[in-house]
Amino acid sequence: MFYIQTMELVSTMYPSQKKIPTNYQSYITLIQKGNLQEAESALLLAISEAPIDAQLWVMLGETLLLQQETTSAQRVLERAWLLDPQAQWVQSMFEGIRQMPATPVLPHITRLLQVPKVTVAAGILTYNESANIAKCIAALQGAVDEILVIDSSTDDTAQIAAQFPKVKVIRITWTEDFAAARNIGLEHIQSDWVLWVDADETLLPADVPAVREAAGIFHNMPVPAALHVWHWNRVNGAVRHDFSQVRMFPAKRGLRYYGRIHEQVGTAAGVFQDDTYRRAVRIRLDHNGYEPSVVQSRGKLERNLRLLAQMVHDEPDNPGHLLFLGRELLAAGREEEALTVLLEAERMARQTPLFGRLPEVYRLLVQIKLKRKQADEAEAYCRLLIADSPDFPDGHYLLAQIKMQQANALMQEAEKELKQALQVLPQYRGSVSPDYQIAEWKAAAALGEIAHRSGKLAKAKEVWSKVRQVPGSSERVRRKLDEIETERQKLNS
Repeated sequence: MFYIQTMELVSTMYPSQKKIPTNYQSYITLIQKGNLQEAESALLLAISEAPIDAQLWVMLGETLLLQQETTSAQRVLERAWLLDPQAQWVQSMFEGIRQMPATPVLPHITRLLQVPKVTVAAGILTYNESANIAKCIAALQGAVDEILVIDSSTDDTAQIAAQFPKVKVIRITWTEDFAAARNIGLEHIQSDWVLWVDADETLLPADVPAVREAAGIFHNMPVPAALHVWHWNRVNGAVRHDFSQVRMFPAKRGLRYYGRIHEQVGTAAGVFQDDTYRRAVRIRLDHNGYEPSVVQSRGKLERNLRLLAQMVHDEPDNPGHLLFLGRELLAAGREEEALTVLLEAERMARQTPLFGRLPEVYRLLVQIKLKRKQADEAEAYCRLLIADSPDFPDGHYLLAQIKMQQANALMQEAEKELKQALQVLPQYRGSVSPDYQIAEWKAAAALGEIAHRSGKLAKAKEVWSKVRQVPGSSERVRRKLDEIETERQKLNS
């Protein structure tokens, strides 16, 4: 059964001031006892009251699967995945469903899955994107009701875009302000919602239906929803997954952009307010704009640094501007400047309670300190990161890296002291007798232990084989040699 795996995925699904957490355990108990119809009825009622709770949809999907309602379960679980794109159960669950025979979708499940019909516009900000714009627009066909291209190009980007249906080109004069350009686009949108897509991004075909579905799900929220999409950033042949950017929101509820670069979405009150509902949805955008060759050819780094410096000058107390500037300085190899800016970002973040990216500030500070081999300072920042965000996995991973670095340093110190013991023993003439076995085999055995723990199995075996010949060490050495041989066999298997 799947519920044991999926219960760990329960996350905050509601604006904190609006909802009380659901008692998931009661549904699990019903499923465990085999009361599947009762569990289904209870979950249907719960979902009708809390339709954006992904975990309720997961448990309903499991209940339907256990009743052999395969296709209904699949539809329900697809809704759960749309609401929780970072879920870990997805691959195994859907692989299992594919091995089961399809069944008709239950009418009450079809009704449950219905969402309000809303219209969605795609907004695309362009400058000399003739190589990308056609692919970007083609991928949006069927997903949106209108496409606005806000263009300041000197090439034929606008002409290529205008050949597609539903496209309206809005010519603007570029003022080195991404937020201002996007806000001009917002003034021309006729649809209920907007999905912002960069010209070097393409919507995955499987997620075409998800765009209007997500808009419908969140359309009637008490506060406007600002939805984070799933970016597949391609860098050096690998895909880096990112959920940090708000790209989709209702177009008529007062949301706008702030910032010349790395622009953020907020209400008229600003970005650091508790007046929007933010979460990620499974709308995947494949993005190639972070490839080093693209960044270099377009001078993106220099442009970003210039605009961010202006933003910090205009708003020196904005921790977001400082974070982004520090990150870009680090990417440009200007480490000392980055450190100064990030320390100021940390200070300002602590004075801005609703700033949500403090973990990123700490992560960058830890990385700088690790690179400089300043393990103690790195650990101090890592402890602050974990204290601020105990569920952020990077904090625990980085602490492990720090401990490994500290362990390596301790191993080197231990090796130095062992060699020093061997060096001073022949000259020692004190009144307290030394342990002469240090020279006979103990120091060598310890050096073998260090080699073993450092992963140098061949060196460890060589040292311990020599030590084995010394009387009094044979049993301990034999166990160590057996252990090393077992590890070598596992590595070679």
